[in-house]
Amino acid sequence: MKDGKKAAIGVGVAAGLGALIYVATRAKAAPPPPPPGRANLYGKVTNAITGNPIGGVLVSLNGLKVSTNTGGNYIFEDLDPGAYLLRFTKEGYETVVY
Repeated sequence: MKDGKKAAIGVGVAAGLGALIYVATRAKAAPPPPPPGRANLYGKVTNAITGNPIGGVLVSLNGLKVSTNTGGNYIFEDLDPGAYLLRFTKEGYETVVY
């Protein structure tokens, strides 16, 4: 951003059975269900002000890393149940951590 201020990232997340992360999802289509005892975590990253999706956001989950696609969507599949630290980072935006 030209004025040096960082915009906020809005995050929608959905957690599969057993994951301890919860926030309402904005993703339109759920991935296939994970194997029994495992979980999928997916969502859509949006600009908190405009609501527009943000591509190229680095999403990390306890050392696993993916980037959002042009529609702001990301997914982590076949996760073990447990507690996770979820981080969203992109230059020009505030980092968000759950």
